[in-house]
Amino acid sequence: KQTPGVTIRSAQSAAPVGPALKAEYPVVKDYVRLILSEGLAKSGDKIFEERKIFYADASVFNIFSFSLTNGDPTNALKDPGSIVLTESTASKYFGKEDAVGKQISIDGSNFKVTGVLADVPPHSHIEFDFLVSMATAEQKGSGFDWLFTNWYSNNFHTYLRIEENADIRKLSADMKAFDLRHGETGSTTLHQYAFEKLTEIYLHSDRQDQIGKTGNASNLYIFSAIAIFLIVIACINFVNLSTARFTVRAKEVGIKKVAGASRKEIMIQFFSEAFVLTGIAIGAALIIAYSLLPVFNNFTGKAIVINLFQPVQVLSILGLLVTISLLAGAYPAIILSGFTPIVSLKGKAMSSGWSISFRKALVVFQFATSVILVICTIVVYRQMDFLQRKDRGFNSTQTMVINFEGDRAVRSRFESVKAKLNNIRGVEAVTASSNVPGDGKQGGWSMDFAMLNGDTLQTEMPVYLVDFDFTKQYGLSVVHGRELSAAYAADTIQSMLINETAVKKLGLTDPSQAIGVKVGMYPNDAKIVGVLKDFHFEGLQKAVTPLAMRILPDNFRLLSLKLSGNDLRSTIKNIESQWSKIVPERPLEYVFLDDSFNRQYLAEIRFGQVFAVFATIAILIACLGLFGLALFSVQQRTKEIGIRKVLGAGVTSIAKTISSQFVWLVMIAVVVASPVAYILMKNWLQQFAFRIDLSLWIFVLAGVSALVISLITISYHTIRAALVNPVESIKADQ
Repeated sequence: KQTPGVTIRSAQSAAPVGPALKAEYPVVKDYVRLILSEGLAKSGDKIFEERKIFYADASVFNIFSFSLTNGDPTNALKDPGSIVLTESTASKYFGKEDAVGKQISIDGSNFKVTGVLADVPPHSHIEFDFLVSMATAEQKGSGFDWLFTNWYSNNFHTYLRIEENADIRKLSADMKAFDLRHGETGSTTLHQYAFEKLTEIYLHSDRQDQIGKTGNASNLYIFSAIAIFLIVIACINFVNLSTARFTVRAKEVGIKKVAGASRKEIMIQFFSEAFVLTGIAIGAALIIAYSLLPVFNNFTGKAIVINLFQPVQVLSILGLLVTISLLAGAYPAIILSGFTPIVSLKGKAMSSGWSISFRKALVVFQFATSVILVICTIVVYRQMDFLQRKDRGFNSTQTMVINFEGDRAVRSRFESVKAKLNNIRGVEAVTASSNVPGDGKQGGWSMDFAMLNGDTLQTEMPVYLVDFDFTKQYGLSVVHGRELSAAYAADTIQSMLINETAVKKLGLTDPSQAIGVKVGMYPNDAKIVGVLKDFHFEGLQKAVTPLAMRILPDNFRLLSLKLSGNDLRSTIKNIESQWSKIVPERPLEYVFLDDSFNRQYLAEIRFGQVFAVFATIAILIACLGLFGLALFSVQQRTKEIGIRKVLGAGVTSIAKTISSQFVWLVMIAVVVASPVAYILMKNWLQQFAFRIDLSLWIFVLAGVSALVISLITISYHTIRAALVNPVESIKADQ
């Protein structure tokens, strides 16, 4: 949706869009519209706050594959007041009784259960517990009936069933003409309708207001790349640890060759060993994955399922087994099998400069990957800490937010409820509103601004519906004009505040120019009386966007309680005990604003946590590789160490001599990793409107950490070698 100065890419559309598309385009076979709602459901003495309620057209069972276990799918959602429950929901309210025909109320409105369907799978694009007939909202007097003839109120998610093999590009190309046919004459708002395949929405949709869960394709690609890197460095590890034993294995190969074994047979042996070890590792990995899957799902907020009976997963595991076996076994098999029996029996098979350089390069690669992951982890955690600590422009300290979503009983007497809550010991102030910062339910309201120069500007912005105490309680400051006040009768229905960003969107250079501007909007026109200083009502991933505020008590759904800092636990107990007396018909449901606001960063926090896990695994694997290389180096330099000791070198000197080559390898890895990590994190930070600087200390910390870890890793072999009797060292392998 495009209006002057504002472009909104939304998954929502207006109610008439679906019916019009079906009527005008033969390729559109059917449609269904959905609206997500929530409310207090009640049946007998069972009362629960429900978050997964959908209003849906009767055609929902033609579009999606949800199956009724009881009821007629054709007529289940045909009439007003009809409702369909999932099996678990029906059991929750009606136990083992047949739910069909029973009555259930939602926010005081009564519904007849007309069907029961199987529980929605956890991976479904749409997850719900209730389906309410769209006819309920469409009937006259519902309060929502006006939406079904309005082409500019985008509150619906519309799904289409398209004729098989239909040309979607041709249909998309005609959408501009479709909007012109149905748009308001002279309107500056342009709708550009587009179509998304249902299977592509989860990972690839860039539209806001999606009805279901969405993933992040970039994160998936990043973690897949990291997983591949971990497998590669694990294979490198295997090679390094194998080559550390090449002196022993070379003699084994020599003996077998003398006994008549061919190079092919020896290669098969090494590949077989790699295959067996990889198979055991994959088996162990599957057992661990099964055991830790519930923890991982809870950790990431996903619902991943491992099903080895699916052909795709079986083929993936087999492919992984073969690929890793070839990667891990190729170098040892090819190199060792190629030596002559004489060279092999002398145990000098791996003393060439090229092979040593190759193993060192592998260690550099391992540590470079680890350092990159460490730097990325530090940056992600620092960015999350920055977002959570940055001044948001409003006061959220010890603010309890109580949800009374759509409850007419509470809304009709919210002033009385406010007054009683204010009397509770420990409650300093109470305000009611439709939204609070960070709740993610901004929406967009169409507005026509009658500018003072005579121009009319049509645009769209979120609107907070608040009472007169909201701005004061949240510490919002007015930079020009005045606050909304009960002292002005017009403020109850006609006055409005906008923020500084909205002033700029209107093309005004000074906040004073906005005062007095009239605004045409639902449900009645308003006039701007004040300009608010910008505050972050959304997460700090985004820059501050335009926002308006006005009084409209019929849309209040939240109560914000400012609590004193003295004995917070006791205050909460007082509120819990008094709530049942003040609002006996509704259970208390609350969150603290700081916690709910910071949940906006949950995806990024989990991203950082997964990065930290990967970084830890990468460091452990890299250390094992370094451990193997140190073992090999000590074995190759045993006589040298003995001679040095005979010439008077101490333990410290010898340990330093052996360790220095590994320190250089790690330093090279840090130098290689730092610019790569800088580029990756600089690009990642671009998604945030407010972000940290990539300080030098982050890279220094990662580098020093890598050096310390590497020194600890190789210290065992270096000190052990330095302590060996020089006579034994010089006699070694004689």
